[in-house]
Amino acid sequence: LRALLSELRERSHVKIPGLLENADELRDYFKRLPVHKGAHVFSFDGVMRPLPDVRSDFPMAGYNSDFVLKAPGLLEALNDPALIDLIEQYLGCVPTLYSLNAWWTFPADKPEMTNVQFFHRDTDDWRFLTLFLYLTDVGPDGGPHEVIPGSHSIDGMKKLLKSVPWWRSKMDVERSFVDDMGEDFSRACEQHFRNAAVQLTGPAGSMFLVNTLALHRGIVPTRTDRLLIWARYGLGPNTNSADLERGPLGIRLVPTNLKGTPRERYINRLLVQFDRKPEH
Repeated sequence: LRALLSELRERSHVKIPGLLENADELRDYFKRLPVHKGAHVFSFDGVMRPLPDVRSDFPMAGYNSDFVLKAPGLLEALNDPALIDLIEQYLGCVPTLYSLNAWWTFPADKPEMTNVQFFHRDTDDWRFLTLFLYLTDVGPDGGPHEVIPGSHSIDGMKKLLKSVPWWRSKMDVERSFVDDMGEDFSRACEQHFRNAAVQLTGPAGSMFLVNTLALHRGIVPTRTDRLLIWARYGLGPNTNSADLERGPLGIRLVPTNLKGTPRERYINRLLVQFDRKPEH
């Protein structure tokens, strides 16, 4: 996958070749589990309920990180040597898998009042990458991830703004990396960069690696439900390691064939304790 490195650096996103083979198995696994309102357990009340109940009540539903970590074959996919090698080349160090999450978005008339569906930046670490894994087919009406290529750097933003008439653009490039967010900022991004934005579509099993410091959002689905997993790789623990709301799991609780090599232990140390026995 090293051939994708220059594209990732320049355009802030790449599609990982091929499809995850057990995407259907993973989707069936998640459908059987309870969910909470919102994309993250801390978004709302965190109360776990059956998926149909939350779907009828709210446009987003998410899973506890423990459920995601126990998904069959998932940890192997997130540790695929070719994928890890590409991430390592981009970050300049062996990555740390610091965040793991999965959630549904359902058709709705407007975005939920959360940054997830408005253009925004993630500022988790000095360097980090996010892997998006679709477990449903995602077309233009299925809630695709949308990214503005090149917006992950100040120079890239200035280049993008060159195509915007001076009298229409009041965007402060530097400030956009610090505290610009919300509905008004997202609307300005739509107006300025509509011709540059790219929607990442694909069948179930599609994977995209994105520098989410770039401006991005999840489009509101209009026809079909969307289920995705995201996994975030960075330099080490950071404020968004809170996605691991229950802490690392003992390896015997995780269905994985990872052997616990020093490299695997390092990459997954925030997710899995390889020497920890299951608690009774």
